[in-house]
Amino acid sequence: MRAMRISMIFLLVLLFGCQQQDNAGDPEPVNGETPNGEENGDNQNAVEEEPEDELELSQFLKPDGSTAKFLGDGNEFASYTEKTTWLDDQYVGTIVDNGGVTMMTIYKIGDEKIEIVYKEPVDLDAAFPDMEDIKSMQPIETYFAKPIEVGTSFGNWKIIKIDEPVETPYKNFDEAIVIEESGENYVNRKYFVEGLGEVKTEYIMDTDQGEKYIVISTLESVSTEDE
Repeated sequence: MRAMRISMIFLLVLLFGCQQQDNAGDPEPVNGETPNGEENGDNQNAVEEEPEDELELSQFLKPDGSTAKFLGDGNEFASYTEKTTWLDDQYVGTIVDNGGVTMMTIYKIGDEKIEIVYKEPVDLDAAFPDMEDIKSMQPIETYFAKPIEVGTSFGNWKIIKIDEPVETPYKNFDEAIVIEESGENYVNRKYFVEGLGEVKTEYIMDTDQGEKYIVISTLESVSTEDE
């Protein structure tokens, strides 16, 4: 019972990424070779890796005016509704209601990372702060970051997979990006897909009884104000 109470309190907080030079006197490269006849393998590899690095971080938050519903399993607070509002091109706000706590979160999108600048419990009908106040807010933590590749770390989180298939009641996705944080007796994972952001979360804790306490939330539906 003590482990369950600790878990529920923890979940209330938890549930709410060629310059051209003048070489006129040098021979032109042929068939991917350098003027010395060597294959330009480094450039080929750089081109192959570009698509992942070019992904816009704005694609890892939900669309403006959308309402996402998550289906939960393992805890009464695992099901929740998330409403997303784009405050401008750089700041995005969400209101998450899991039936126990309503949490307001404000994200700041940068070139290399998404940061959380505000995260507080609020009333269900609370309004977002003025933009002048929001722009003066300092980062609390990093939510997601580039480069989008296995091993990238930010805060307590690390990217562990970038092409993980994931099934949700809403849709099955072929390539989810999985980030993970872990503690002495728990593991927390988030699954991101381009265009929607988080689509699944997992919380796994080892209890005092030697059993695993597992809470999962998966995307059930997404709707916009126009629908």
